[in-house]
Amino acid sequence: MTITHLASTAALIALVAGTAPVAAQTAPDAPATAQAGGIELPALLQGLELSRVSVETKRDGQREYEGNLPDGTEIEAEFDMAGNLIKIEADDGMLPAPVVDAALPAELRDHEALSLFATYEEIKTHPRHLEIKGRSEAGSEVEVKFAPDNSLIEIETDDMAMPQAMIDTILPQAVRSNEIISQFGMIEEIKAEYGRFEVKGEDAQGEDMRAQFDEAGNVLRFARDGERDGDREGRGPRHERGDHGRGDHERGPRGDMMRGDMMRGEGPRGDMMRGQAPAPEFDTVAVNASLTEAGYSAFGLLRQDGPRVMLDATNPQGEAVTLELDPEGEVLRETAR
Repeated sequence: MTITHLASTAALIALVAGTAPVAAQTAPDAPATAQAGGIELPALLQGLELSRVSVETKRDGQREYEGNLPDGTEIEAEFDMAGNLIKIEADDGMLPAPVVDAALPAELRDHEALSLFATYEEIKTHPRHLEIKGRSEAGSEVEVKFAPDNSLIEIETDDMAMPQAMIDTILPQAVRSNEIISQFGMIEEIKAEYGRFEVKGEDAQGEDMRAQFDEAGNVLRFARDGERDGDREGRGPRHERGDHGRGDHERGPRGDMMRGDMMRGEGPRGDMMRGQAPAPEFDTVAVNASLTEAGYSAFGLLRQDGPRVMLDATNPQGEAVTLELDPEGEVLRETAR
């Protein structure tokens, strides 16, 4: 946008409104900006009574608008060179309802996932999804994403249990029926893309946990992080792999983990078991059945490690892994061998 265009646009608006145009003072090499009276706003921003409006036109033709609502909320909006919305955001406030209705596809305005929102703060379009952010009635942060075909592919709630209706909407029955799901005390995030379903949240003790499933409900990844606070990015089975659990492990056919002599510290690994904490008391048959149902196989030997037990196995993807079990026999972590 050049100064000449800006000035002529201002003159046109002023002529229609019957007022004097606002002069545009813009340096030759500076982004094109001007007061509200000198800027032609996209239809989405018209009628908002924005003040202190500025616009920046970038080399690719993308335009970024900034302005303030009457209540002081700052609105930031980006449009491509064809006038299509890229992003609109309310900084420390909420987007007006007319803007939300205009920015969302008609097919999504009544989607049940939007019932999570009491207010909307940002709507952003990507080639692969539409992203919506806002807050719940209780003030918790909420984020949902829709694929280009308007299917729901992600829900994230911050420190708020996801309603069961939303879990039922995004997770297939085969995944919801997996025993691992029942171990979640609170589900806060679900992603559903490429035939895989990732679930994150906390267990009944408040420890972070995550699991990934395929469409048939088989467990692909599972871990408890053991930390309640902090950034969860970069954690989980794939990011915790290293030398932990490596070494020469005696393996046997499925069922070797049930041998009582191993639990008593006798046999090939007996020397390693002696002098350590007593073996945990859990139903090994039930644990074997649970792990088998989750897709694990080729179990090796149980090895005591303080209050926890290490177990060699093969995961559903055919990878050699070591499972870390707590005293109750639940899987805390899966690492590569």
